[in-house]
Amino acid sequence: MNKLLVSAIAGAAGLTLLLGGAGTFALWNSSATLPGGTITAGTLLVSDSAPTNGVWKSNTTVITLSNYRIVPGDTLTYTKTVDITATGDNLVATLAVDPATIAPTSAANNADVRLAAYITKNAVLAITGAGITGTSPTFTITPTAAGVSARTATVTVTLVFPKNATAGFENDAKLGSVNLGALAVTLLQAA
Repeated sequence: MNKLLVSAIAGAAGLTLLLGGAGTFALWNSSATLPGGTITAGTLLVSDSAPTNGVWKSNTTVITLSNYRIVPGDTLTYTKTVDITATGDNLVATLAVDPATIAPTSAANNADVRLAAYITKNAVLAITGAGITGTSPTFTITPTAAGVSARTATVTVTLVFPKNATAGFENDAKLGSVNLGALAVTLLQAA
């Protein structure tokens, strides 16, 4: 083979190896640090503000829940103070009754299950306090001031056992029992 041809082939192979796929040449580059600062996440928290129980009422009469026998058409309210901690710009939250805490006393008892379903479906929650505006289910929570850990608000849960116009409609809930001992509210940042 011709020495010139062998040299040309070796040179082309060497050039291909040096190019390494034709994309590895170093380009000019530079970087700069821009002092932007620090960002901190806010928080949203609802907690029991006092160890005392809230107040249950049937219309305007204070009741002891364990002694009360609910019937279709009754409205019960539970009022309790809570602490709200809210820090964050543009904070909007949804407050609701946690439906899992309106529990049938026995999941195996159909009357318990039906009574819980009626009450859960019609549960309404309201909250009042400084820095809280809106109506159920969406409330705007104004962030607490710097150095303020929480503000006190009043939560009212309204539970209705509806009375249908059809006679006997609610018979499936007769003698039903619902456990409200762990009634809870949830506070979630709105989308």
